[in-house]
Amino acid sequence: RSRDRVNEQVRQLTPRNWGGSLKDCIGRLNLFLRGWIGFFWICSAAEERTFSNLDAHIRRRLRALLLKHWKRRRSIVRRLIRLGIKPKKAWRYIYGEHRSWWAMSHCPPVDRALDKAFFARRGLLSLLVEWHLRTDRVVAPAQLELGLG
Repeated sequence: RSRDRVNEQVRQLTPRNWGGSLKDCIGRLNLFLRGWIGFFWICSAAEERTFSNLDAHIRRRLRALLLKHWKRRRSIVRRLIRLGIKPKKAWRYIYGEHRSWWAMSHCPPVDRALDKAFFARRGLLSLLVEWHLRTDRVVAPAQLELGLG
């Protein structure tokens, strides 16, 4: 249930019609994610995959939002080229067929240009990294011996 709730909250924090800047959206998301990971940081290592999947989903929501901000396909292609994608690939994937913002947010050139590092530079909090930082700080004390004899 908590996974469903966090997905719903992420959907609310990254609406399709977000008119503000990406920085403001990331700021709102980080505020929520810090609180969420603060509550769930005690999870076992089996939940690493959940944190990783949630990070990927959040980045995809932000990519779709960013593509929508860039509006026209021509603008999207030009920005992808500026971010280091080969022109032929950018043109082929963006103009290849009619795709929604959501579908375009997961095509290879967009994934490569707007990767983890892109969003990390803009300040997006990674749940997986934050979880690792919190769990590495917790060190169990050494076994104590009782002097009973």
